[in-house]
Amino acid sequence: MRADMNRPTAPRQAGMTLFIAMIILLMVTLLIVSAFKTSNTNLKIVSGMQGRQEAISASQAAIEQVLSSSFFTTNASIVAATPIPIDINNDTVDDYDVTMALPVCLRTAPVVVSDPPTQTQLDCAGSSRVPGTITPTWCSNTVWELSATTTDKITAAQTTVRQGVGMTVEITSAKATCK
Repeated sequence: MRADMNRPTAPRQAGMTLFIAMIILLMVTLLIVSAFKTSNTNLKIVSGMQGRQEAISASQAAIEQVLSSSFFTTNASIVAATPIPIDINNDTVDDYDVTMALPVCLRTAPVVVSDPPTQTQLDCAGSSRVPGTITPTWCSNTVWELSATTTDKITAAQTTVRQGVGMTVEITSAKATCK
């Protein structure tokens, strides 16, 4: 008798290991593609949020620049006529253009000297420095609404910021601009 006839034969796998390996490889590939798409979407969301925050910061910088100018309370129409370029990252290239709407004076009220007077009241008092009087001073408290629209120079995306501000101004300026 031959020696190889007594040996048991191994069952035929017919490529089953290769088939299982291919399924596992396909599942791992799908997992990697899904993770890549998710991270790519998250990156786009974060980029959009960063752009929005930069645009809001550019609007705030323009509003502060306008508020600190001497012509704001004397001639508010100049504010709306002049676009303001903003360089947000200090690379000497303007990143945003900010256009201000015409500032709106919502209300005005003369500063009245109280007892004891505040420093602002004393600065505005002029000849009415007597504490306890209800004499109006040379200043007026005003409340303004400012609106700034920022345009990104690369994407042309626009963001609008509205802000209220209270200012104490010379009373003739308040009468001229707050009607």
